Amino acid sequence: MTSLLILTVGTGTAGQHSNLAQGLVNTLAQLRPRRFWLVPSAHSNSTALAELVREGAPRECAFQPWSATQPFRAIERPDDLFDCRAVLREVIRAARAQLAQGERLIVNPTSGTKQMSVAATLAALDEGIGELVFTVGERADGVVKTGTERMAAFSTRQFILERDLRTAGTLFTAGAFFAVARILKAYSEPEALEAREKALCLHEWQRLNHAKAASHAAKFSENLRSHLKNLSDADQFSVSLLGDLLAGADELFRRGDCEEALARYYRGAEQAAKVRLADAHAIRPPYRLEALLNILPAGCCLADELRSRARGGEVQLGNDLAWRVLQVAQDPMADGYFADHRLQDGLKRRNESMYGHGQDSVVASDVQAVADRLRNLLRTHLPAALICWTTQPRPGSLLP
Repeated sequence: MTSLLILTVGTGTAGQHSNLAQGLVNTLAQLRPRRFWLVPSAHSNSTALAELVREGAPRECAFQPWSATQPFRAIERPDDLFDCRAVLREVIRAARAQLAQGERLIVNPTSGTKQMSVAATLAALDEGIGELVFTVGERADGVVKTGTERMAAFSTRQFILERDLRTAGTLFTAGAFFAVARILKAYSEPEALEAREKALCLHEWQRLNHAKAASHAAKFSENLRSHLKNLSDADQFSVSLLGDLLAGADELFRRGDCEEALARYYRGAEQAAKVRLADAHAIRPPYRLEALLNILPAGCCLADELRSRARGGEVQLGNDLAWRVLQVAQDPMADGYFADHRLQDGLKRRNESMYGHGQDSVVASDVQAVADRLRNLLRTHLPAALICWTTQPRPGSLLP
């Protein structure tokens, strides 16, 4: 496999048994890059040393000048870590643009000031290149003896993976599951693969795409796969799906997404009414006008309203209309719902937000009040849904 190489060049302190220029030439001879860049400091001794390295390089190693008039991208302030780092990042980007298919980019930060060496290492990590190579060997007078050089490779990949896993963990906690999956897509390490599957699972779960979430969960947890499979197979108006919908709202609220959380609590309230219609009155979609009229008292005003709303013998039931049907049908759950004016007022704020018909932001305390009052309603009238209303099955962290 061919490579491109970036070498830092200092002035250093030559010992009795060392020749700095020859040591760098020996490094080139061992690595045999297809093309190489030299990054000296702007000090005249450093650029002179770089010239010696360029002249002594093996014939098959092509020196890459920085420009037509500038052979080296010299570092003006070799004792300034940030200046060194900026220059090295610039050179790495230029070299990366010339990488051939399957070729690797190597940085050798051995020569130069300590700041240059540290900066080269940081720049390699910043730019995500795969390999650092240090020139080591027998030492005398504090430097490597010429002729004893050997290469010590150091992969940056593990460091970059650990950094990306930390970033991904923060995003995971914030609920940015798809962003986590994108960050980890480039990694094939087992811990990254499992973390990515977990993020994709939560991404699909939050979309209520339980079947797809289960397929991702199968890669890291059989218990979670089974739980999601059960949700995928559940009846549309089951208490398990209602509880899961409301648990998703809890997660959104915990992360500070008040408007979306309220929209889900609103949807949960509507779903609760429809679960009650299905369980207690055998009314399921499509909502046929005749079926709805059968559970209402004859001659009631709501019956006339339903007739006016019907299209093709069917009625579209939203949150308000579903609860009013239950109320007129004398369902005690509807009585509890309409008796709680703060719950209704809180749910109406959804209509004033971007998820309804307005642009108002939502106050967190109002969302909390909706969640608490909806929980109280279900505790009294639909306790089975309350049992399913839990975020416990959801992984709380990205890594085990």
